[in-house]
Amino acid sequence: MKNQTKKISAIIPSAGVGARMSSVKAKQYLKIDNLSILEKTVSHFVEADIFEKIIIPVAKGDKDIKLMNFYNYKNIYIVEGGKTRSHSVLNSLGETEPDSLVMVHDAVRPFITKKEILELCDRFSENSSDILIYGIPVYESLKMIDKQSLKVSKSVDRNNFYLAQTPQICNSETLRLALESCIRDEYFPSDESEAIERSGGEVSFIPGNRKNIKITVKDDLNFHNTLIIGNGFDSHRFKDGDGLMLGGIKVPYQKSFQAHSDGDIVIHALIDSMLSALGLGDIGTNFPETDEWKDCSGEKMFKLAYDKVLSAGYKLIQFDVVVITEEPKLSSFREKIVKNLSKITGLEKDMIGFKAKTSEKMGFIGNGEGAAALVNSRLNK
Repeated sequence: MKNQTKKISAIIPSAGVGARMSSVKAKQYLKIDNLSILEKTVSHFVEADIFEKIIIPVAKGDKDIKLMNFYNYKNIYIVEGGKTRSHSVLNSLGETEPDSLVMVHDAVRPFITKKEILELCDRFSENSSDILIYGIPVYESLKMIDKQSLKVSKSVDRNNFYLAQTPQICNSETLRLALESCIRDEYFPSDESEAIERSGGEVSFIPGNRKNIKITVKDDLNFHNTLIIGNGFDSHRFKDGDGLMLGGIKVPYQKSFQAHSDGDIVIHALIDSMLSALGLGDIGTNFPETDEWKDCSGEKMFKLAYDKVLSAGYKLIQFDVVVITEEPKLSSFREKIVKNLSKITGLEKDMIGFKAKTSEKMGFIGNGEGAAALVNSRLNK
């Protein structure tokens, strides 16, 4: 975050019932790829790591919020929402510091990225407007209609219009005064920029991303095919030593891997699978055989590679490992390796597959000259 000294909080209004979704459950709790929409949305703000507080106003009596994976995070604040978005955001502002910054984002825009969150904050520090928002052009023909007959009254020049998105960032006091004025006049804006515009504030936008849709109707749940799969491979020769690094665990053996770094074929193959899935090169191009990476641990390399994955708007959701070696036998180390991979990646253990195979005495592996690992990974927005 460039030259930013003010404290910043995020507000993610989540007190709506989503009537247009025609679902018994509020739409923010519907699932995409085994995570609720709200969990996916909040995760991007947690990963941005710039927010003193992430404030989530929910409906009175909401029991689903306690089931969310972020519920006990230290900087998550759950507050009671109000009868409108304006009331919910105003209630949330009570948790923010005076004269701080606040970024408001729709709970049902789960395809925002960490990169876009950070960019909005950086651009606001360089901007003189009262609120900065993301916006996208209108590409379809735009018509004004009669709501009763659904007949077109006239065509409108779409070049004069943009669609406002969230997140939107402004000063907390500016937003509080604007919302109080709206509520006092029983005027309920559709977003925070409208409230500030109505109070005489200046609104600016930067180009947004069409993928950052607001999930409103059921068809929106299938709008994005965000799942991608990556494949990775790594192998190393053996040399005399005292153990093999596999998944960040040193497995006792009379040999070690001959490698520039620690030779951890499991983590190296995992890195390759993630980077290749996103077109971010491979482990060789990202971690060349220079002094900088000599004897580097696989865990450190994973964290640096995963930062690139997160910056691209994706996260690792599952992976499967196959280690191919004649010796040592790995069955007794499987649980320890999976537990350590869970710690390194942040995934639950049941999202990590691990198995060991031999090459039936064939090739360099069969001759006891080295070992290899194959990894298939799944990434998602």
